[in-house]
Amino acid sequence: MKQSRQIEGGFTMIEVVMVLSLLVLMMGVVVINLKPLQESREVQQFIQLLTSDLHYAQQYALTERAKVQVKFNNATKQYTIQSGPMKKIKSVEYPEGLYFQEVSTGLVFEYSSNGTIQKGGTILLRSKRGSYKIVFLLGKGRFYIEQL
Repeated sequence: MKQSRQIEGGFTMIEVVMVLSLLVLMMGVVVINLKPLQESREVQQFIQLLTSDLHYAQQYALTERAKVQVKFNNATKQYTIQSGPMKKIKSVEYPEGLYFQEVSTGLVFEYSSNGTIQKGGTILLRSKRGSYKIVFLLGKGRFYIEQL
């Protein structure tokens, strides 16, 4: 009598379940770690947009020879750029969790018709992950933003 040997090449159910549970666990860790990264990136994109909008407001004041106001409104969670009391140039909502805090100037500042800022000062941009200082310099209408 011949006995035949069968070679089984496969995985047991326990091995498959263990591998799948490890994969699910690793995916959960990745998803949990992506949330703070997304929030940080969203703040960085907002700061880039704010920077370009402030430069745009200054250029608009220069080319149109008009006063341009930039107003930060935490109640509506947006900032607006307007020329005169009625002409709204741009309005931008800011992401959830961000708000502006006045330090040495109000939450409204103005570019004159020659592109300079009427009153210098500092505004803080606060988020869940940190704060940023926006400093408006007197003179040529320059500003800078730095992380605290």
